[in-house]
Amino acid sequence: MRFKESLSAKIAAIIFSYIMALVLVASVAATVVMGYYKFYFSEQSVVKEEILTDMAQNEAYHLANLLEWETNLEKYYKDKNVFYRVTYINSDKVLTNYNGEPYIATADTGYYEYEEYYVENKEGGYNYEIKEIMVGDIEVFIAKDMHKSDLFSVTAEIIDIGYRLRFAMVFIALGSLAAFIFLLCFLFCAAGHRQGGVIKCNLIDRVPFDFITAVVVVLAVFSILIVDAFASDGVSMIIWLCLVGSVDYFIALGYTMSFATRIKTRTLIKNNILYYILSFIGKKIKKFFNWIKYIFSNCSLLQKTWIVVLAVVIFQFIFTIAVANNLYDAHEVFVFAMFFATAFLVCVLLYLAVVLQKIKLGGERIANGDLQYKIDAKYMFGDFKEFAESLNNINEGLQTAVNEKMKSERFKTELITNVSHDIKTPLTSIINYVDLIKKEDIDNETVRQYIEVLDRQSGRLKKLVEDLVEASKASSGSLSVNLSACNVGVLLTQAVGEFEDRLKNTGITPVVNIPEVPVVILADGRHLWRIFDNLLSNVCKYALSGTRVYLDIKEEEEKVAITFRNISKFQLNVTEEELLERFVRGDASRNTEGSGLGLSIARSLAELQKGNLNLDVDGDLFKVTLEFDKES
Repeated sequence: MRFKESLSAKIAAIIFSYIMALVLVASVAATVVMGYYKFYFSEQSVVKEEILTDMAQNEAYHLANLLEWETNLEKYYKDKNVFYRVTYINSDKVLTNYNGEPYIATADTGYYEYEEYYVENKEGGYNYEIKEIMVGDIEVFIAKDMHKSDLFSVTAEIIDIGYRLRFAMVFIALGSLAAFIFLLCFLFCAAGHRQGGVIKCNLIDRVPFDFITAVVVVLAVFSILIVDAFASDGVSMIIWLCLVGSVDYFIALGYTMSFATRIKTRTLIKNNILYYILSFIGKKIKKFFNWIKYIFSNCSLLQKTWIVVLAVVIFQFIFTIAVANNLYDAHEVFVFAMFFATAFLVCVLLYLAVVLQKIKLGGERIANGDLQYKIDAKYMFGDFKEFAESLNNINEGLQTAVNEKMKSERFKTELITNVSHDIKTPLTSIINYVDLIKKEDIDNETVRQYIEVLDRQSGRLKKLVEDLVEASKASSGSLSVNLSACNVGVLLTQAVGEFEDRLKNTGITPVVNIPEVPVVILADGRHLWRIFDNLLSNVCKYALSGTRVYLDIKEEEEKVAITFRNISKFQLNVTEEELLERFVRGDASRNTEGSGLGLSIARSLAELQKGNLNLDVDGDLFKVTLEFDKES
């Protein structure tokens, strides 16, 4: 980690990487050249002869140029290990410095002169032509004993050294490549690291990356132009390539290290001129579309529909005018535009149909009580998505309300059950002790009256506690129900018989209308009896004396209706729903006996048997209707 943060380590790595790059280029080039001249497969003498023969051939071509330039050959070749011989064809003239010395390589070429003239053509003009005429033969010999210092002797020494190091050069190339890659990896890893373990951009790294890239490309093209302009021969080209290549190497290294730093600091994409321009344009476009979206979102669904329809109409109108005026060959464009517009509208309509169908089905399921159902709004948008989410929120609200209601009902049921159980124990003791006191021989009349009041009120309290427990069990559904065939006419007749004395004492005459054919319903006889008992008890308590109570049984297609009708002796200032609530009584003064639980218990027991209890109040007319399924 400390090496990554060390500036001296980075500078040393840069210098050594440059040296390794030079060694790598030189060793690879030497290996390629030696491979081309078969250093690895031929004898040293054969290799040397082949190379020097190529050089001799080039020297022969060069000698032809020297003859054309009328150069003093003897003086020119005085300090070279080269012998020459020029033999003219049409004369005995020979130019040579060769006296039979041994040579290692030789080559020859022709010596030509060029004759210029004009030839008349068929059109009466003249064509310029050049005629090549061979006037001699040129031979070049490379001395075997190279006692002079020139390019040939240097080449021969290089061949000798290269042949001895031909295999070592391969390992040098591989070693320099490995070292170069290692140094590059270190430089890329250390790029951007500063003292303290932080990664920061330097001045170059803060320049936009696309600008740096453009500068590097321009410099690379400029380097090629410099080499092409100043390299006149092979030697100068090598010199210029080394100079320009060295500069380009450091530029490329700095560029790649800056690239690595930008990746580490995550500024490679954002720190670009093009990114700034595109971001600016993107922000303006986004702002424009947000403005359009704001206006569109504040429109109603009908207004949005009109906007879309108006856009389509304007689009079609423009293309129709274009076709009518034959603008820009608009017929073909119109056909394609109408095709895509129609296809688009069909897709939109299909999409809307699917969305509306999903919302409709979801609404129906929620309305039918499936509070756990969720409308899938994943692929919806706009008002449709908001509407679907609103239905889902209603669903959640209803589920929460139902859960709270059930929790409240359970709490009230448990409270009533527990309190009733706690009251029962002391109440039973009171009743038992009152019963024991009644058996005692008490002469005091006042005490006996007190005992009667205690007996009556304790019995009333016992009945209230029993009604409370039964109401709680009935409303919570904890009572067991055994539905079976039940002759409702017989059961109603028995109930009326049980209340015959009480009805007579209150001055109420029962009128029972029962079909002659037995009417059988699905019900639990025990619970149905309790319903009749509660309703007839209410009649005894609240019906007007001297009137009649009508009890009717009517058969329908799949239902059986049992009706109780009587005239109330109290003015009914409450609604039907209020009368069905717990502890609500028809006697607003609450001077009569009763707990106000009779109708509530009766309704709960009817619902437990899959029946209904409906209450109608018309002035003083009090009507209760029971509906049960007919036994099939």
